[in-house]
Amino acid sequence: MSQNVLVELSDALADAAEKAGKATVLVNARRRMPASGIAYAADLILTADHILEREEDIKVILADGTEVSAKVAGRDAGSDLAVLKLERAAASVADVTKSPARLGQIALVLGRPSRDGIEASLGTVSALGGPIRTGRGGMLERYIRTDSISYPGFSGGPLVAADGTV
Repeated sequence: MSQNVLVELSDALADAAEKAGKATVLVNARRRMPASGIAYAADLILTADHILEREEDIKVILADGTEVSAKVAGRDAGSDLAVLKLERAAASVADVTKSPARLGQIALVLGRPSRDGIEASLGTVSALGGPIRTGRGGMLERYIRTDSISYPGFSGGPLVAADGTV
């Protein structure tokens, strides 16, 4: 007897969230408003620029609960992106997709807004396009829009494909 296709889909999405969640971190860089980030190297975290109120003494909480100090290695307000450098290589690194997003694909938005763990929001890729001017004045050559909800603390977190890649 075959398993229900919805159960299989649900299990695959849970696996994707678990896989990408290992590289999704909590970023404490402003008072009382944590955000998220994604490790793309063992000592580098990609996050949103607007969540950074300070350049140094930033605390990053890894998936295993370890707290690591970080400082800003680079930032671009126009694209709302920032790179944090961990004081020591400690993060599990995200598996980055080599395939472009496709309109209609299922996608998860992940965040680690607290020490309680990873949170996820399900949606689809609702638009692909570019170039586009950001609200902060930058130009993006390409963008991906989803209909998923980014809850408080999700800023800087990854968009995850159904296979767990970001």
